[in-house]
Amino acid sequence: MANHGTHPRLGLAIATRVFGTAVARNRIKRITRESFRVNQHALPPVDVTVSAREAARAALAVDLRASLDKHWKSIARKW
Repeated sequence: MANHGTHPRLGLAIATRVFGTAVARNRIKRITRESFRVNQHALPPVDVTVSAREAARAALAVDLRASLDKHWKSIARKW
């Protein structure tokens, strides 16, 4: 969704019932925030909410970053 600011914003929805431990949730949050930080200059001023699925819990960090990069590019093209 477009925001009225000058920069993109990130929201995270990482469910406890899906990821269980705080370690698993924080790992996903850390990877997502870092990916967003690196790619935010290419994004329009939109609000982005990332909702992690159960498959993300077992995924390698490299795979998560690749998936997030694909999503950032898709958002940049759409907006």
